[in-house]
Amino acid sequence: MLNLNYLFEDSDVSFDGTADTKGLSDYTTLDFVSGESHIYGEIMWPGKEFPSERPCVIMLHGFPGSARNDDISHALCRIGCVVIVPHHRGAWGSGGKYLITNCIEDAKNLAQFARTDNFVQKYKINPDKIFLLGHSMGANSALNAGKQLDWLRGIIMLAPYDPTRYLSGEKEVFFHSLLQEGKILNSDGIDSIYEDVVKNAENLSFPKAVSKIEGKNLLLIAADYDSVAPKEDMVYPLWNALQKSNGFNKNKIHRLVEFPTEHGLLGRRISSIREIASFIAACVGDEK
Repeated sequence: MLNLNYLFEDSDVSFDGTADTKGLSDYTTLDFVSGESHIYGEIMWPGKEFPSERPCVIMLHGFPGSARNDDISHALCRIGCVVIVPHHRGAWGSGGKYLITNCIEDAKNLAQFARTDNFVQKYKINPDKIFLLGHSMGANSALNAGKQLDWLRGIIMLAPYDPTRYLSGEKEVFFHSLLQEGKILNSDGIDSIYEDVVKNAENLSFPKAVSKIEGKNLLLIAADYDSVAPKEDMVYPLWNALQKSNGFNKNKIHRLVEFPTEHGLLGRRISSIREIASFIAACVGDEK
């Protein structure tokens, strides 16, 4: 059972000094092989007050990976989730080369890994309660990996970035400007990252994913003053297409939340965390 009272409070479960400390909340290093490359990061798990049936949330970073969402991952762990925080191929010490399509593959592989018997037993996960959560380009990874996983419990997209929206015309310069930040990544250059998107644009486009996600739980959080991923370009096309689809809101949770903030959701982090936690609790039928 999740406990949303712990979103911003420490657990009141105590140890008398002789209790088994294996019941403490803790973390360890993630070392996972995806596409023959080692993906590094961390795995966090809650304490003994959440003994089993834990949801698992996989946190997917954006481009180029410098912005972390530790406040979200710690809050979700406190309320009872196991949280996996990976660094994609080519980012921040992980092996391989960075590509948008590699990030999607990493996300899919990690979600499948979280359902393996050894992982489920070790971290006491419910394999039917796995979520993909991504910010910015990480939301692209969450959507395009999640649409391939029929069993996924939910997709959470924060200030989502659809790179296919800026491939031509006047706005192309904005995508190239963003890619300049990718110099810190291990890749074959920003041109290769761009060409990867061009080559796979048909399969990456948000609105074109609707038929594969309309039957999934989905939370979209948009920022009113987002200059990186304006909601009019990145969020509304997906949301409008979803509303028009046959499967919209049929036995599933579809939410769009908008906050008066910018791309990093600064100033609305607490509100965003509350929305994420409420969504997860609703999806697993566990709103305490």
